[in-house]
Amino acid sequence: MNSVPQHIQYAVDQLLLEQGEYLPLEFLLQEGRLTYADYEAWRNGELDTLDEALFGDQQHIKQQLIQAADYLQRRSWQAETIIYHTWCNDRSHTLRFSQNSTLNDCFHRRYHKPQDQPQFDMFTDAPATNRVNGITQALANRDTGEARRQLEGLYDTAPDHIRLGELEHLVEAAENLNAPVDDIAADLQTLQETLTPLAEDLLGKESRHLLIPLWHRLTVALYGQPYHAAQPEQHMSYTASQAMDWDNARQAVEQVPQWQNDPVLLQRHARACDPLHRRCDALLSWFNLCWQFPQQSDAIESSTGTELRQQWAAFHELEPELPALTFPAWLLLNKPGLSKVLTGPRHDTANCPASYRTLYQLQSNLSAQTGDDIALRAQLKQQDPVLFQHYLLLQ
Repeated sequence: MNSVPQHIQYAVDQLLLEQGEYLPLEFLLQEGRLTYADYEAWRNGELDTLDEALFGDQQHIKQQLIQAADYLQRRSWQAETIIYHTWCNDRSHTLRFSQNSTLNDCFHRRYHKPQDQPQFDMFTDAPATNRVNGITQALANRDTGEARRQLEGLYDTAPDHIRLGELEHLVEAAENLNAPVDDIAADLQTLQETLTPLAEDLLGKESRHLLIPLWHRLTVALYGQPYHAAQPEQHMSYTASQAMDWDNARQAVEQVPQWQNDPVLLQRHARACDPLHRRCDALLSWFNLCWQFPQQSDAIESSTGTELRQQWAAFHELEPELPALTFPAWLLLNKPGLSKVLTGPRHDTANCPASYRTLYQLQSNLSAQTGDDIALRAQLKQQDPVLFQHYLLLQ
């Protein structure tokens, strides 16, 4: 497996761990190559092909998808062709990911373990099971009319079905998508505590197709509402994040006065900026979290940036150990090219340790040994002796 880059293996392994299977769609979303909004537009028939909305070089993305498939094939995972249909108008219309046949084939193939094949039970109540499957598939396809039709059929076929009430709840939620939000707190609680676990249980990863419109509905209702630290989830930055509406989430955070001093908003901002490819903004929010709220810095593990998560894991393996407060400085040291990314007025270091400023100056100075470099090294040694040891090790 040496021919498959380590970061591809890591990204695929993450998906297998979280979802139990590999879907190229999930890989593209995870790697920030695709936004869910563009995926929705494609499923709604607004884009001829989805690859036109990808971030980055198509040849490079194709190579990554081929490498991911190669990695799974070498692990003897089983491939299965998947087909995507439009969500609106002619639902029988088959969607094409790309005009490039290789890229298109890569996208329309999922991988699962051979033993994941369904086991047929002779005692299964086939008519009721078919109805349940029909309801969940219709909900995943955003076909509310079909979901209701199948639900009424389940009432007739198996009125005592153990999941009937749960399915009714999900179908009603889908039918009420265009209804006004009268009680934001109550709707939010229902979505978090009832609808989300039900949808995830019954629809699996396709629950997103039902839940995201519900989160978007709350986002619209919360537009213009102020942020209160005591109720952080009753804010547009939270609901937009849940809807994977990253740009609205970012803007909602930035409209809050002094948002850089709130750990919840710093995390939301960083997570929103990652898939938007606003690398500098994302890093600075993570950095501020480390500097001001180091006890909450483990939130970096939830970053959508694969490389950042890998660096965070490597940071915790260091000998001698460094406190979370110094992660930004160590990252600069380990990735010297970041000094070119972290520039301009956004690179506000008001809350950082003095050792970070010193190291930033050292990494930004590309000249050879100078008197300034020697003085800065002596300064770093005095400010943080352990960090200085790592500086010497990486020189």
